[in-house]
Amino acid sequence: MSEGDGTASSKLSEDFNLRASLMEKLPLEIKRRVRALKKLQYETVKVDVAFYKELFELEMKYDVEHQRIFNQRKAIVNGEKEPDDNECDWPSDDEHPTADGDDVDKLCNEVDKKAIVMEENNKGVKGIPEFWLQTMRNVSLLDEMIQEHDVKILKHLTDVECKLHSDEPGFTLEFHFSQNEFFTNKVLTKRYFFNYDISPDEPFEYEGPEIVSTKGCVINWNPGKNVTVKVIKKVQKKKGGQAKRTITKNVQEDSFFNFFDPPALKDLADFKLGQFIRDSIVPRAVLFFTGEEVAEDSDDEDGDEDEDDDDEEEEDEEDAEVSFV
Repeated sequence: MSEGDGTASSKLSEDFNLRASLMEKLPLEIKRRVRALKKLQYETVKVDVAFYKELFELEMKYDVEHQRIFNQRKAIVNGEKEPDDNECDWPSDDEHPTADGDDVDKLCNEVDKKAIVMEENNKGVKGIPEFWLQTMRNVSLLDEMIQEHDVKILKHLTDVECKLHSDEPGFTLEFHFSQNEFFTNKVLTKRYFFNYDISPDEPFEYEGPEIVSTKGCVINWNPGKNVTVKVIKKVQKKKGGQAKRTITKNVQEDSFFNFFDPPALKDLADFKLGQFIRDSIVPRAVLFFTGEEVAEDSDDEDGDEDEDDDDEEEEDEEDAEVSFV
């Protein structure tokens, strides 16, 4: 803890002790009334619980309409449907912003030339190739999770859906993939469960339902294609000039697909990521794809420490043969 943190913590402790001291000095009649107010406060928390439960039911009601729209989006993205003129009746993103100067005109001309070349190269292409990969890469939090060896797999990602649970509070994120050489699953899932319980220890901290656990899925990797585990083979020399021996060990590899193998313990960062995908990525995918929507960067704590660990691991793997399981 830094000196500044210690000072702030000490100040908070002093403030708390001061307030507690003032409460103790209040007349008994006022203390009694304060207890009555706290009981009323608890009643408002119970009303909040009822509100959030009903809000979830309302979400489920309108989720039917959302899914209808998302199915249309999926059809266009995957080339199953070509939108007609009426469906494309929306202001074009190709219009250049008004600005002065030759540099702007030159830049616009260059963009137009590149667009013509891309249009020629993409003739006959259906849908919007790599829509979800690009959408995810435009979100810094997800882009940090995606490794180079993940990219070729995520090119097969055809849709991301969120299904609300009707039997228990929670939701499931579904990642749909086209047939590929990496795994046999058509859909990878991540389930999130939350409850509406009021904490008996801190009832006034209630701010709505909280995610309390997650459940991933088993990815059926094809042989040699599991990018979440790397096999390190290293030749070790024995003392006295004896014959060499090969040591093999499996090491977990950084990969986006570790997302589907959540930690056994509660992970607040994982909970927040799932909630973010549900609330923002799924319903507003096109805006992340175009770059119009920008997510706030998460705190990169212990970044330097992680980099140091990576360097040490790389040193250990020098002269070693590395492959995937």
